Amino acid sequence: MQEEDLKTKKEPSQKRANKTFDLILRTAAELLEDEGFEKLTTNKICAAAGMTPPALYRYFPNKYAILSELALRLMKLQNSELVRIGSKVREEGISRELMIDVLRQQVVVTQEHPGGVGILKTLYATPQLAEIRLSSHNDATQSILAILPELSERLGERAAHLRARLLVEIGNGLIEMIAENPDLDANVLIADTADIFLFHLEK
Repeated sequence: MQEEDLKTKKEPSQKRANKTFDLILRTAAELLEDEGFEKLTTNKICAAAGMTPPALYRYFPNKYAILSELALRLMKLQNSELVRIGSKVREEGISRELMIDVLRQQVVVTQEHPGGVGILKTLYATPQLAEIRLSSHNDATQSILAILPELSERLGERAAHLRARLLVEIGNGLIEMIAENPDLDANVLIADTADIFLFHLEK
C-alpha cells in the first residue's frame, strides 16, 4: 500500500464539509468499536452515516485512510498529555503519584476518544498502519527524553532512547490490557505500572 492511500484526499475548508468529514470519522469510530476493523467497510460507513460512497470518497480513498486519520487524532491527544505533564515534572520532579497521574490520563484519553480502544488494537494488528504507530511512538519517546534530559546524561543517548521507548510500549500495553479486561482492577494495574516506570527511570 502506497503512502498516498493512507492520506485524506481533501481537507474540508467549509463548515458543511467539516461536518461531513467529522461524520465519516465519528461513524467509522463507532463501527470500529462495535464490529472491529476486519468487518469495517466504506459501504458500511456510508450506510450508517446516511451518505453515498462518492461523498465519502471525496475525502478518503479507502478505510485505511479513515483509520489513519482517527489514529493520528488519538495519538496527538495521547502525546499532548505527555507534553502537559512536562511542566509538572520540572516543578515537582518525578514521583510515584505523578507517574500514576500520567498513566491514568493516557487510559482516560484513549477510552474517551471515539473508537479509541479499537484504534489502538488495529494499529498493532494492521501492517498497513504500522508506520503511523511507529511514528507516534517515536514522538512519545522524544517527549519523554525532552521531559527527562537527565536520562540521556546518565545513560547516554542510545540507552536512554531505548529505555524511553520501552516505557511507551509498556504504557500502550497497559491501556490495551485495561480495555480488554474490564473485570481487572485498573487502579492496581496503573499503580504497578507506575512502579515499573519509576524503576526504569531511576535505575
